[in-house]
Amino acid sequence: MAKLFDIMGKFPFSPDEKKPTLIRKQDYSTALYPPNNAFTSDNTFTIVTTDTFMLGIYELGPGGVFAPLDIHPGDESYYILQGPVVQRSGNGQFAYLETGEGLFMPEGAWHCCHNFSDKKTRILYFITPKAWSEQIPPAVIPTDEETKFYKGPNNDKLPNMRDKIKDISRQGCTDDIGHWPVDASEARATGAVYAVRDFEKLNNVHGTKHPMLMRFITSNDYGHFGEFILPAGGYGPRCSDPDKHKGDAALYCVDGPVTVNLPELEESFILEPEDTFFIPAGVSYQLVNFEAKPVKLVFAITEL
Repeated sequence: MAKLFDIMGKFPFSPDEKKPTLIRKQDYSTALYPPNNAFTSDNTFTIVTTDTFMLGIYELGPGGVFAPLDIHPGDESYYILQGPVVQRSGNGQFAYLETGEGLFMPEGAWHCCHNFSDKKTRILYFITPKAWSEQIPPAVIPTDEETKFYKGPNNDKLPNMRDKIKDISRQGCTDDIGHWPVDASEARATGAVYAVRDFEKLNNVHGTKHPMLMRFITSNDYGHFGEFILPAGGYGPRCSDPDKHKGDAALYCVDGPVTVNLPELEESFILEPEDTFFIPAGVSYQLVNFEAKPVKLVFAITEL
């Protein structure tokens, strides 16, 4: 398997060779990150890394933490596949996240993740528009003592976050698409990180002829990340209205199987749980559910 740094921006294809692609879970690229200390590394599965986004999974064993702190020149969003986990930000925020919950972490926020449970935890992450700068890992990383935590020695030297974290528990609406869970530019300026509980996801309906539930964890000028829930069929299978996006997208199957149909290309692909489908900008697709139960996918879209 290739080194993580060697595939950055060009897996499973180079940016000039994008095409609709089914990526089976056994085809994900595996690595430890950081790669030089298994004791403080997470188990990383890279699904897609291209010029517009990075999508992957990382795992932490019971009692584990990845170290040192990490940072990205883009926003990062989480979907907790198997929790609970505690996401730690360098500014003193600690988000306790259960299975199915999400997280919005703005560009430039130092972070790491802890597993205080007795089971392995798994996190699906989406980073856009850029996951890494030229230096991987960063050349200068703050030590734990330089961040804020309980009785931290430098707490009084770091910004007070109490008035910078917004309340996101209000009912959302269609006009919030592109601005969820908060104004992204403000979050990037303050470094505030937001746990998005199940009741705090931005709910909407995709399509009118064949409605599908769409639940945003994050939605801003960098990208959109959340859940598609397609109900079971009635007379024949249930399918979503066809859609296409201005930017690249990927669909990760949480509960399937589900069929991805490309009506203009007259092609279809079946996703089993943990499989992913990459959709280049401008390609029309729809979801088809042949099961007697709802199916669920996580969507990662750079531009709607």
